[in-house]
Amino acid sequence: MNAGVTDVGDDEALLRVYNQELVALAEQAAAPRHLAKPDTTAKAVSPICGSEVTVELSLRGGKVAAFGYETEACALTKAVVAIMARVIAGKTRQEIARAGAALREMLDGSGLPPTGDWADLKILLPVMEYKARHNAILLPFEAVEKAFEKVDIDG
Repeated sequence: MNAGVTDVGDDEALLRVYNQELVALAEQAAAPRHLAKPDTTAKAVSPICGSEVTVELSLRGGKVAAFGYETEACALTKAVVAIMARVIAGKTRQEIARAGAALREMLDGSGLPPTGDWADLKILLPVMEYKARHNAILLPFEAVEKAFEKVDIDG
């Protein structure tokens, strides 16, 4: 083995976390997707790992009409952004906050995985064991909440 290279092939726990589906999701959010004229934008940064997520929202009637993003983050954060990009349109601030709360509860073991449109977030269930990664996973929800705070929409 080369110096400085870690062999994670034998670590079954890490393989459960970074499976092919999660990596494929992360790749979907690797390139930024910007909106021409967002109504609000916000950035969230993980103090633990330094991951950054910037979100852009176009809003209509208190609901997300369009979603843009840019990430400088790990695969876990990018996977959440990819799922969010697929399902966030048409959602209110409260609906998005409930999904984030369900994800947080799933990760800390106090609740079931998110359901409905957000059910794909269950892919992050193996990360329960890695509490230091929870902040990075929840980062996209933090950024969206900050964006809503800027326009003061409760929807």
